[in-house]
Amino acid sequence: MIEMLRFVYMKRPAVIALLVLMAKACSAQSDPYTSLTQEQRAFLRPAVERFVKDMTKQDWKDMWEIQDQTPNMKNELLEGNRDAPDLDQVQYVRAMRSIVGVEFLRVRKFQVREVRADKGNFIVIGCGTATRESWHQTGFIIAGIRLLNGKPKFDLWSMTSNSCSN
Repeated sequence: MIEMLRFVYMKRPAVIALLVLMAKACSAQSDPYTSLTQEQRAFLRPAVERFVKDMTKQDWKDMWEIQDQTPNMKNELLEGNRDAPDLDQVQYVRAMRSIVGVEFLRVRKFQVREVRADKGNFIVIGCGTATRESWHQTGFIIAGIRLLNGKPKFDLWSMTSNSCSN
């Protein structure tokens, strides 16, 4: 035991360096924003946290501000009316309340695993749990982020089947 302590003491700088590298590796794996620049992280982290909170708490009034009203989103909410004008906040909230949990999945949990750049936009990947009526699923949730007038806007999200653990 004394020999081992003497070895660690003598090799202290190398041991400390190894521990620092191990700590950095562990923190890099747990930080979903590591592939982004510092500026992108600072800009996107609050938006992604807001998106996750809005989805899990069903805060549709707030979600309306960050939702990208693409034709695909309108197709889902407005039963095929892809060319409709953007919904105002009241219309959006009404549509979300009527569809989420019945026709569209309700996100119950969402842990962000990775946020990365993709062709000038961004992708959020996380592990989540969603329900619809009596149906329950855990899987990867994937959402796109597009910058529109300098603000992050979230596209419709999708979910894979039973492919991750939360």
